[in-house]
Amino acid sequence: MPVIRVAKWDLDRLVGRDLSYAEIAYLLPKLKCEIESFEHGEIEYEATHDRPDLYSVEGLARGIKYLLGIPSKQFSFIDNRYKAYNLGVPKRPYVAFAIVRDVELDDEAVKQIMQLQEKLATTYGRNRRKASIGVYDLDSFSMPVFYELRDPSTTRFTPLNERNDMDLREILVETEKGRIYGWIISSWEKYPVIRDKHGKILSLVPVINSDDTKVTEETRNILIDSTGTDPSIVIDMVTVMATSIAERSNNKEIYFVDAVMPSGEVIRAPRHKGKVIEVSIDNINSLLGLNLSTSNLKTLLTKLGYKSVEIRNKTIVVEAPPYRIDLKNWVDVAEDIAIAYGYELLGREANELPPATHPGRLHPIEYLSKMFRKLLVGYGYIEVANYMMSNPDTQFRLFNIQGNMIKVSNPKMEKYTGLRVWLTPGLLEVIKKNSGKEHYIRIFEVGDVVIPNPSSETGARTERKLGIAISHGKATLTDGLALVVALFELIGLKPSFRRKAIEGLLPERSAEIVVIGKNVGFLGEVHPQVLRRLKIDNPVVVIEVSLNSLLDLITL
Repeated sequence: MPVIRVAKWDLDRLVGRDLSYAEIAYLLPKLKCEIESFEHGEIEYEATHDRPDLYSVEGLARGIKYLLGIPSKQFSFIDNRYKAYNLGVPKRPYVAFAIVRDVELDDEAVKQIMQLQEKLATTYGRNRRKASIGVYDLDSFSMPVFYELRDPSTTRFTPLNERNDMDLREILVETEKGRIYGWIISSWEKYPVIRDKHGKILSLVPVINSDDTKVTEETRNILIDSTGTDPSIVIDMVTVMATSIAERSNNKEIYFVDAVMPSGEVIRAPRHKGKVIEVSIDNINSLLGLNLSTSNLKTLLTKLGYKSVEIRNKTIVVEAPPYRIDLKNWVDVAEDIAIAYGYELLGREANELPPATHPGRLHPIEYLSKMFRKLLVGYGYIEVANYMMSNPDTQFRLFNIQGNMIKVSNPKMEKYTGLRVWLTPGLLEVIKKNSGKEHYIRIFEVGDVVIPNPSSETGARTERKLGIAISHGKATLTDGLALVVALFELIGLKPSFRRKAIEGLLPERSAEIVVIGKNVGFLGEVHPQVLRRLKIDNPVVVIEVSLNSLLDLITL
């Protein structure tokens, strides 16, 4: 999760009163922010990936004001018929803009704007690959602005924090941002820029802005842009940035900009209304174990910036704030209601449960997991921890196999759209990232997978697995066989091996692991086609064992 730094005095200024450290420690977790440190008048906290509106002090202060019930002027969205023109950038086809006027900035405010810009581009924008965002001093150029491709050899401007102008190719080589992000466009014949009506360059997209149009303490009016591959994301990013910057304006006026596409289609930003969601009071109470009335729900939702659009019999239709891009359905609203109500107040009836009949102890599956961790570390293996979330490309298509996984209904990232069904793909990803650094790789992971199971009540079952990968110039199936025998003998089991073609592995170099007639896992050499797709040069041997199956065969 991104770590955000804010000055306490700036937070107090935006909230409208001094906050005690006890209040901050209580309020930030209610906004799903985890405090890292209070030092020298600065607060560092982690914000969740799905709440980019909290990536700067402005959004944090706004959330705190709602929780404390402090009145705040609402945003005004104004149509002054501002236009921008997208002249066509096929590989990065979308751009959105917004304008915020009459802001009051100082050094700390500028730092927060830059922090928000960078965090948005890194997380929500996938490190600028999917979307990037820029801010400009509106009074330093002339509207309208144009998004277009330009010749990198003949187009010149002075990059941010540089003294001399450069052509676009020089910028990719000679500036820090160019070296970091230039790869996104370096292979293009022409590079994307944003310019004003007189030809003044505002930025080389998505790499760096112009020093001539940068936002400073003297800036009073700001243009915001976002370019990317998804129209919804560029509008989201502009909306979050515009509503945050507007917190620095007394009138909180935000101006629409219509970006005209080559086709004539118009992308208007920012988004001035949030998602409208219908919430069943019965569903909320059932999920949270409460008995909230309509008036209770309205009060709690107000603490998080919602508006009640319509109240029906046992149903409330609510409108989320425009900057809350994380909300998808009524369950998300229920989570906010629980936060506003107080997680510490939920489930008090648990105090009336009968006392435990035995002392706490480590669950057998955890004991077995811990045992294998110790054994493998003793053998010189390094433990890795991959996300339980994955996607069909990584889990199945990479290995040319068919399979099903539990899908997430509202994934936040393309890479994490479902729950993994085996550990091997994650281990290969680790080897891919480290193959150029290490010649001999021995890694393992102990983690859960989720197997679809339509016959069960939940539609799935969770299983604890041990995954091991060995990679070096002469790695063969023998490496895996020897390790499995050694590990199993140490826990009192004698494995045997039965040849079997395992999908994604070499058919003649893979086998099932059998203990007392029961299949408990597999091992084998990864197929060269898979290794080529991953650009892994050395052979790889993988082992995967079901610890739940082993647990049924041993006495701990």
